[in-house]
Amino acid sequence: MAPQLLPLLSLVSTLYLVAQGQEQPQPIEEEPITAKNIQLLGGWFSRDPESLEVQTTAKAAVDHFNTQSNARKFFRLINVISAETQVTNMINYRIEVIIGKTKCLKTEHNSDVESCVLGKKRLTCTFEVWFNPRNEKYEITNSSCQKQI
Repeated sequence: MAPQLLPLLSLVSTLYLVAQGQEQPQPIEEEPITAKNIQLLGGWFSRDPESLEVQTTAKAAVDHFNTQSNARKFFRLINVISAETQVTNMINYRIEVIIGKTKCLKTEHNSDVESCVLGKKRLTCTFEVWFNPRNEKYEITNSSCQKQI
């Protein structure tokens, strides 16, 4: 009886091994859909006020403010409160800053306003600036300032 069972056991074990070797269909793992915060094309987007590009743009706006104002003394950038950008054919900035009046007279033509000692007067200003990346030029399109109390 043992010799007759041997081929049968061999056949059963072969079938078992073949059945185990076949891949069972695995359930498909789906990725969850998550919302992402992406910049709206042509829309205004919040920027980090401490970023280099915002700081550079704010300083360019304050330089322009100094050339346009009738004040006898220079103003200097103290802090960027908030900043937004909009990408069109240029990069548009809307920046809110605090600037302070220095003790350096414009007639002395001190080229390094950053080294000027600050006085007490502070202004909160909003600047709208166009930046053209092709020629790296800034154009201040709008500015408004109010005295801080």
